[in-house]
Order: sequence, then C-alpha cells, then structure tokens
Amino acid sequence: WNIVSTLNYLPFEKELEIILAKNKSYNSKEGKEKVSNMIKVADLTRKGFVNGDISTVMSPRTVLHWAENTKIFNDHGYAFRLTFLNKCDDIEKKIISEYYQRCFGEDLPESSINVTIS
Repeated sequence: WNIVSTLNYLPFEKELEIILAKNKSYNSKEGKEKVSNMIKVADLTRKGFVNGDISTVMSPRTVLHWAENTKIFNDHGYAFRLTFLNKCDDIEKKIISEYYQRCFGEDLPESSINVTIS
C-alpha cells in the first residue's frame, strides 16, 4: 500500500492550551500573551517554510522548549536563540529574527537592523 497523508500543525488555541498545561507558570495574562507571541513566531516560521523562504521550521515541541528555556534564563530572546535560532542556517537568521521582531516588538542581535556596513 502506498498512502500519503497530510498532517497539519495544531490550531493556535490547542497549541496554546498544551504549552500552558506543560508550563503552569505562564498561566497569567502576561504569561499567556508571551506564549501567544511564541506561537505566532512559530506560525511565521511554518508559513515561511511553506513559501520557501526558510528551511527550518518550529514544531510545537520547540515552542514548548522555548517556553521552558525562557523560565530558566529569564530572557525570552536569549532562550529563542538557544532553542531555535542557533540551529538555523546563517543566511536565514535575519528573516527569522524579523519574525521574532514582528511578534515581540524587539530586535535580536541577528536582525538586519543591527547589521553594520563597512
């Protein structure tokens, strides 16, 4: 038998529910907003992957690890870099940093705004 099946990502609300269930410390208004932004970044990577803009995609498990690492390091930008961005191709880091900036409103060191031209 040859079977091809499509497995899509979870709906936003379900992914949020799972991350919050695994990380009870985010179960506040501010925590939910932070996790929502994390999932929005993941959604942008998924869309970027489908469009051929990037070759690495964030899974729900990666978002879960990002949330856990944020609690460990007390810095969601640093945790993002350690959890996901560091494993991305150098050429794609600027695009992914832009996804992060769109959702969190802050720039990462890898973003194009921090590039100097000599």
